[in-house]
Order: sequence, then C-alpha cells, then structure tokens
Amino acid sequence: MSLTVTLNVFSGRPNPVWTVPEEGASELRDRVERITTTSDLKAAALGSLGYRGFTVVGSDHGIGPTQFSAGIVDHGHAIPSLVAGDREIEKWLLSTAGAHVSDEVKAHVTESLATPVASAATMVAPASVHCPVCHAADAPTYNPGIWNTPSVQPHNNCYNYANNRITNTFAQPGRATGHQYTALTCPAVTAAAHSDGLVVTPNFTGHLAAGHGWYVALVIWPGNDYHWYRQDKVGCWSHKPGQTAVRNYDNANHAITDPKTCNRGPYTTFCTYMITQSSVHIR
Repeated sequence: MSLTVTLNVFSGRPNPVWTVPEEGASELRDRVERITTTSDLKAAALGSLGYRGFTVVGSDHGIGPTQFSAGIVDHGHAIPSLVAGDREIEKWLLSTAGAHVSDEVKAHVTESLATPVASAATMVAPASVHCPVCHAADAPTYNPGIWNTPSVQPHNNCYNYANNRITNTFAQPGRATGHQYTALTCPAVTAAAHSDGLVVTPNFTGHLAAGHGWYVALVIWPGNDYHWYRQDKVGCWSHKPGQTAVRNYDNANHAITDPKTCNRGPYTTFCTYMITQSSVHIR
C-alpha cells in the first residue's frame, strides 16, 4: 500500500498532497523505527506562516496519520508527532514530492529545515503592546476557542477567519460568486475577494459604524499562496494559518499591530487592506 503525504505549508490554498509507493512506505517505516523521541503536540498552538511539517497516512504500515516535524505546531488533529533530531525524515519526505511541489516551495522548506527549531520550553508568550484604536464597530472579538476545535480548525482557513465565517469548505476568494482567482497575485486575489463583497480601503483608520463591517488585510507569497489577517475589537490583529490554530502573533512571536509591518515569513508581498462584513458571500 502506498503512503499519502501532505506538506503543511500553505494558508489559503489546500496543501500539496502526493503518494509514495510501496517501497517508499517500507523505507519510511524503517526510518520511523529508528526514532526514539515521540511528542504529542496536539494541544500546542504555536506555529507560523510557511513550512509546518508533513502529515503521513498509511495505516497498513503502522504509520498514520502521523505528523513529522521538529516544530511545535497544532494541526487540529489528535495525532502524535515524531521528532527526529537530524530532521532526515523531513528531508526524505520532501525528496518524494516530485512535481507536486514547486521548486520555490521546496527551496523554502529546505531553508526551514536548515534553521534551528525553538523548543517549547524556549517559546514565550507575545509581549504586551499598545494596540491601535479599532475604528470598526462590528470588529469581531478575539475568541480562538470557537475556531480551534477538531470539527472546525482543519476545515476552515485564513479567508474563513478574516470574514468571521465558519463554512467548513476551506473557503476560496471568488469561488462562491463564480470569480475565483486564476493567479496568485495581489490584483487577482483582491478582485476575487471583491466579487464576494469585500471592498478595498487605503488604511484601517476610517470610522466604520455598526452594520458597515470590519478591517481585514491580504498578503501574498508570490506565485504560491495568499493569507488574510483581521483586526479584532481590541485593535490588534489575528489570523489563522491554514488548518492550524488561530493566533494573535506573527512569525516572530510578536503581537500584530499592523499586518503590513509584521513578520509574515514567505508571504512577503503586502497587497491591501479591505473591509468585509457579515453580508459577504464566501464558500
């Protein structure tokens, strides 16, 4: 039986998935048997934009679903994470991706695997900051608990979260209105979101009375993926990277006062602020 491998790397789009044939499954099983450290990380809420490990399913080989990563990430599944100190299993899994993963994404993962990983013991809560004033009467309250549950977290992405809408469809900009983006560029994704009812705005300082929505922001990993943030009632911003947990800090573990200036990992292009509201139609 083959293995199904998922590279956990995107926020808006579904993650890359491919199969590893029988002989690869046997090799992975042999590698797993040599691992001595097992860590159950299902309760963790850390992680980042960009590379977050691999998920492998192949029950006939006693593997899966299993998360392979040296990072501390909550993928919304009550599954064990197997940690190999030298990260050789992660490198091997990447080598099986072939054309299912672009060269640019492979380079990002390779770079991530070469970077030392902070342990749970060294991670600290985001420092307190002075949040900007929230000028949107309808801005949601930061309440990650309703999103970080097994029935919701894996099935809703950053676009769902920014629009404060649980659809369990991993919503895509423009899909509900028949104008889904056809390129991973700022103009294409912005136009798709606009077709759903979102409106471009130059900043997040204008007053929005009740019934007129709240502020969100769009960023792009050029050619690969998109990501959304939303401003909460407290004034700071929060987000949900793909299938992982909602959080109110960036890739540097800092509170987000402005998504335009925060640490966004590979999502290097800031596109625009937009206004969304409860009447938008997403799917």
